[in-house]
Amino acid sequence: MLPVVLPGRAGRRPVLSRLRSFARVSVLVPSSELARSAWAKEVVDSGDWIEWAGTLGDIEKAEAAVQAWRCKNPSRSIAGIMSYDEFGVELCAHIGERLGVTCTPAEQIRAFRDKRLFRERCRAAGLPAVRFAQFATQEELERVLTGDAWRFPCVLKPAKGAGSWHVTKVDDAEDLRRAFAAMGPAMREGGFPQEVKDAGFLLEEYFAGHEVDVDGFARKGRGVEFKLVSDNRPAVEPLFLELGGTYPSQLPEPAVRALEELTDKVVEAFPGVHGCFHFEAKIDPKTLEVMPIEFNARCGGAECPASVHAVSGYYLPEVAARLALDLPVEPADPSHAVVASTNVHIFKDGCLTECSDQGIDAKSCNLVTSVLFGEVGQSLLPSNGSASCLGFIAAGGQTAEEAEQNLERAIGQTRISVEQTGST
Repeated sequence: MLPVVLPGRAGRRPVLSRLRSFARVSVLVPSSELARSAWAKEVVDSGDWIEWAGTLGDIEKAEAAVQAWRCKNPSRSIAGIMSYDEFGVELCAHIGERLGVTCTPAEQIRAFRDKRLFRERCRAAGLPAVRFAQFATQEELERVLTGDAWRFPCVLKPAKGAGSWHVTKVDDAEDLRRAFAAMGPAMREGGFPQEVKDAGFLLEEYFAGHEVDVDGFARKGRGVEFKLVSDNRPAVEPLFLELGGTYPSQLPEPAVRALEELTDKVVEAFPGVHGCFHFEAKIDPKTLEVMPIEFNARCGGAECPASVHAVSGYYLPEVAARLALDLPVEPADPSHAVVASTNVHIFKDGCLTECSDQGIDAKSCNLVTSVLFGEVGQSLLPSNGSASCLGFIAAGGQTAEEAEQNLERAIGQTRISVEQTGST
């Protein structure tokens, strides 16, 4: 049996279904996360749904729910545990340690998820780290600003978080104060887990460069076994909306090599990594100066699994499951040389009246994946990280140019309509 901690939003349905194709899967969900995870009840067997009254931070309650589930049927044996959702990875590690199954130590997961701790650990290991400060109140913010002068622009983001929610670029101290005054209440009143709200915000100096993702996996603390560098399209600033990218990276070989070396060093700085990862970094292509942004100890979301699979043969959610179960990992044959992807955003307020990809000719577009989860009738909330994303599309080709052309063709065959109520 393979418990999956927190199935996430409905866009993850293909991932959970794929895992069930080769493993018996159960799902762990606290009552606080039912709103976005209830869809998974339709995917797993009714007896394999494990729920408890509480939050993701209630480790004792979660473990008790798992043990109660096991006691109902003595034949239930847990061979491993995994999570592909950022908000579930820390609880997953705690339960994994208590069950005695192989997993990344909870101490390391906590350091990965806490942006302040991550930068401190990188700096201690001799890796580059931008200047940063953490605060949760206006008073703490003012103390940060009364110290040594900050080099603006800077980035304000949750100290814990995912999906670029409540992230913004600020140009000076007054801009920072305005952003914090708006973002603080928005985060406290939003749908974040309580631990994220309690952690407050991180201010860090902005590093200008080409942003990339590095997706891969490591096993039992023995270092990185596989890694793939991919290019991100320039994010929409100041809110850093992610817009997709190109797999593999089209940067010159020296730049790719520098990013691969950075990945190896980051993993080495956190002993015991076991599982898949999604590492975000930046590089100055001219100087080859690199900068870690964040390290997610789980598979990348959205189009990432299908895109990495298409160009490498590794479907990372399945790799993560096989690593958790201590099973062999072998890649399939790649189906494309290059994949281009996009995240679907509509940059205006309004009501969604149509959201369909049924018109895409998958064969002529070399379609890799298309998942649209926008629901007719929903109110659009533009520029709010992954919460404002309506889906993702990826297409392949023999070259980056061909993949991009196929992607544009696929996008043109979707039907997305909005009854506008205002503009942004």
